[in-house]
Amino acid sequence: MFKKSFHIALVASIAVFLFTACKKDSQINPPVAAKPIEVILPTPITDNIYPNPCISTFTIETNSTDSQTVVMYDVMGRTVLSLTIKGTTAIVVGNNITNGIYLLEMTTKTGIIKKRLVVER
Repeated sequence: MFKKSFHIALVASIAVFLFTACKKDSQINPPVAAKPIEVILPTPITDNIYPNPCISTFTIETNSTDSQTVVMYDVMGRTVLSLTIKGTTAIVVGNNITNGIYLLEMTTKTGIIKKRLVVER
């Protein structure tokens, strides 16, 4: 019986000690209200390609005025077109580009955007 009472008294005294220690610490160092952190991210580049599927011309519409490198790959991963654009640009599909699905990779200083383009002649 004595052991059980001793254990209960010990647990109770530890709980009281922890409670008073936390209470004293909060009086000495009151909690400080957190200030919001302002994170400024670059404006995301939104590119729209239309018409898709295209016949002879497609347009890359972008909200960026910075230069972008546009590379067009066929399904085998071969580069079929590579150019640098600035802003919204219409691109004429040459005779060397046949019907099929192509991947357009647009690289800017804020990142890389990949879009799919279908060419139907």
